[in-house]
Amino acid sequence: MNSQDASKSGPPLAGLLVLDLSQILSGPYCTMLLADLGAEVIKIEPPGGDRARDIGPMAGPDSSYFISVNRGKKSVVIDLQTIEGRELFLRMVDHADGLVENFRPGVLDRLGLGHEVLLSRNPRLIYASITGFGHTGPYAQKPAFDIIVQALGGIMSVTGEPGGPPLRPGVSQGDSVAGMFAAIAILAALQHRERTSLGQWIDMSMLDGQVTLMENAFARFFATGDVPGPLGSRHPALTPFQAFPTADGFIVVALLHDNPEIWRRFVELMDCAELSADPRFCDGRYRTENYAALAPMLTEAFKQRSTGEWLIRLSRADISCAPVQNVAEAAEDPQVREREMLKDIPRGDGGKLTVANTPFRFQTARTGPQGPAPGLGEHTDGVLRDLLKLSPAELMKLRTIGVTSVRRKE
Repeated sequence: MNSQDASKSGPPLAGLLVLDLSQILSGPYCTMLLADLGAEVIKIEPPGGDRARDIGPMAGPDSSYFISVNRGKKSVVIDLQTIEGRELFLRMVDHADGLVENFRPGVLDRLGLGHEVLLSRNPRLIYASITGFGHTGPYAQKPAFDIIVQALGGIMSVTGEPGGPPLRPGVSQGDSVAGMFAAIAILAALQHRERTSLGQWIDMSMLDGQVTLMENAFARFFATGDVPGPLGSRHPALTPFQAFPTADGFIVVALLHDNPEIWRRFVELMDCAELSADPRFCDGRYRTENYAALAPMLTEAFKQRSTGEWLIRLSRADISCAPVQNVAEAAEDPQVREREMLKDIPRGDGGKLTVANTPFRFQTARTGPQGPAPGLGEHTDGVLRDLLKLSPAELMKLRTIGVTSVRRKE
């Protein structure tokens, strides 16, 4: 793909209208993906705004947390606690292709905005609910956060060093994975609608997403009866397949089972050629079984040279390896830069914030951030005027009685 190819057409989801009632991360991550694919995402916010607007660190006057997952969306402030606000929202639903929300089960039903009501009004609507535990089961009404579902789903039990405490992975993947799966489900539901002309409700559970993410661990458990535990950076079945300390940092190497020539080249480069003839390490299965004997020898060998030296030696022999980079180093990585995985987003004060791009690359469609994150209520009047054909007098009345509000970027 090149930029000339990508400019031949607009983004793939152009023309799709999605209403976003969600806050913080799981729902906004879902609609970020849809917005980066070209959907028009209208973020319906309460008068106080998405709570993520106040989560630091700040980038000028705006939250970097909020900017990152709300770029390219429009903000409309509607007070859904009012009858007028709910009626206004229902009129917007008539025009929508999709809706995303992440309230606890029952909240929108009590407002008269549950999926049964909205689908009866707009049978083509794709209504996605993202909750901690879904709308069924004994946990359905429990509050949930990222770390809660990571703990329950098992991923914390396999993260960390052997014998150490359970660790939360360094990103809020309990939220983002749920958002990603919800986006996939929405796209599938849109294809289903093409065949049937019918929309539907999607019940997405954050905990379900964690179980799906752990597919290999569950398969191994049910195959062997052994409960997986933390292995540090190791792979449970492949050896060596982990991070090793070097003279000045860390390096990861990854060898597959079925290539004895790669193993021979590897140990020769490690100045451990005698290991190639050792029957304990003759193939990957034996190397894993005898990991306790092999690991100290490889660890000591890696400490003899710098990460850079090892990268040169191993790469020349076509052995898969990489440095362990921090975020600043990953941001400067030439591969990351070449693939345009970092994008500048305009801020409310006229500056810019660099954020991670989405990884979609289409040959003839443009994807990625479609614009800045919105100021609170920045698009209220424009959206209600264009979508619902409200007059200036009607817009003024709604603001006067507190149903809507408009706040411009400074």
